[in-house]
Amino acid sequence: MSVKRSLAFALAAVAGLVASPALAQGTHVKIYGGAAYVAPLSEDNITVGSVTDSVKAEQQVGWNLGAEVRLGKLIGLELDYINATQDVKVGGATFGSTTFSPFTGTVNFHLLHSTLIDLYLGPSYSYVNWGDLELNQQGQAFFGSSGLGTDSESAWGAAVGLDVGIGKHFAITGGLRYLDLKLQASSGGQSVAVNPLIGRLGVAVRF
Repeated sequence: MSVKRSLAFALAAVAGLVASPALAQGTHVKIYGGAAYVAPLSEDNITVGSVTDSVKAEQQVGWNLGAEVRLGKLIGLELDYINATQDVKVGGATFGSTTFSPFTGTVNFHLLHSTLIDLYLGPSYSYVNWGDLELNQQGQAFFGSSGLGTDSESAWGAAVGLDVGIGKHFAITGGLRYLDLKLQASSGGQSVAVNPLIGRLGVAVRF
């Protein structure tokens, strides 16, 4: 089963299992989707042969899908998935691209919680699947390979979000998340700091 299908199944299961008994106890469920803007904040140097140069992942737009279970008014448990393609630059030139696919759990503390405005923040923990780095011609000449394998990573972070209600069951949702994250070449290869700031904007259904 693919990652996308597994995620969709997990979100559907959460909603289905929680919705009926939880709503009777004052618990709420939110399912949302939209765009994600990934902006890496850091860069590092790598050395290939006798050449040392800076490596940085570029800003890109991807997509986001998630769900939150509210345990009363103050605390929510959120699970979401993001997928974006990241161009990788070496010395300012694009050498290839990889996929950035974090699966993240967040404990949200709702500071303002009304039907119209819902403001929340909390700590996050992500399991990040980096795709293989697919190199273009310039990248192949520099690294002497058609592509580079990468390792999956885990990362701690922090998130803040805001929902603006549209009636009782719908909302415009947005937020920011920072992750303390690196991109690591497979088999003990060199790593570079990425530390992305992720902005998301989408629509939500609440029930």
